[in-house]
Amino acid sequence: MLHADETTLQVLKEPGKAVQSDSYMWLYRTGRGVEPTVIYDYQRTRGGEHPRDFLIGFKGYLHVDGYAGYHKVKDVTLVGCWAHARRNPDAIRTA
Repeated sequence: MLHADETTLQVLKEPGKAVQSDSYMWLYRTGRGVEPTVIYDYQRTRGGEHPRDFLIGFKGYLHVDGYAGYHKVKDVTLVGCWAHARRNPDAIRTA
């Protein structure tokens, strides 16, 4: 099992991007049964190709917040976050 999430950050003086542009830090954390590990993966966009490419070869449960980009990841079973589900019950029915 892995947990995944992405968050915005601003990178100053990044070639080809305005200072006000968002970039993204993708975070992946191990689940139960192993030593806790968090991996940070910087990307310029929020595209679903980033977790898809980063997680090539991973098979198992991927605990995420409902962002549709995670549907691009192959060979995983997406499991949702209850905190997000409580905030938006319609996301469960449409995911």
